[in-house]
Amino acid sequence: GHFAANEPPHLDVLVANVTSPVIQNTHADADHLSRMLDAAMVRRFVEHGYLVRVPASTHSWYLHSISSRYRYCRPWTRVFLERLGREFHAKFGGRLRVTSLVRTVESQISLGHRNGNAANAFGPLRSSHLTGATLDISKHSMTAREQQWMRNVLYSLRKRGYVYAIEELQQPTFHIMVYRNYLSYVASVTR
Repeated sequence: GHFAANEPPHLDVLVANVTSPVIQNTHADADHLSRMLDAAMVRRFVEHGYLVRVPASTHSWYLHSISSRYRYCRPWTRVFLERLGREFHAKFGGRLRVTSLVRTVESQISLGHRNGNAANAFGPLRSSHLTGATLDISKHSMTAREQQWMRNVLYSLRKRGYVYAIEELQQPTFHIMVYRNYLSYVASVTR
């Protein structure tokens, strides 16, 4: 086989490919998620509760190099981060390093100038970060065991249709778009 005895056969499932952005954008449209054009739109969405603030530091995660203007995400994405962070901290004692949350078309374009791997700001291949439903979690300081645990959790949630998760190869990052239906999953397991 292609896999060593200790490697699960789903390793390649979290690998990005050309259809990844299309899948994420199709989901964003199905969930009726607006894309953030600029900082003013982010502020408006925060005022209406469509985006929520993410604390820069908690006992189970910290935001790394995210400007205070972009420390927001969709409510269900924050619930996901809170639950994942709690489980990660309980199991390993460490904190998740979050490197990206909401982006605007404006910030995505400027990121594209600095980073050749950055997704488009427009069209069917545009970044799902524009919706506020997506976050990136760095593998930078994770042990092999921690990374494997993350892969298993993300694979399981992706298989059941609650997230779209990929490992970016250019950056050591888990890119995770959390679907709106994640809240119904949480309700079902916390009854």
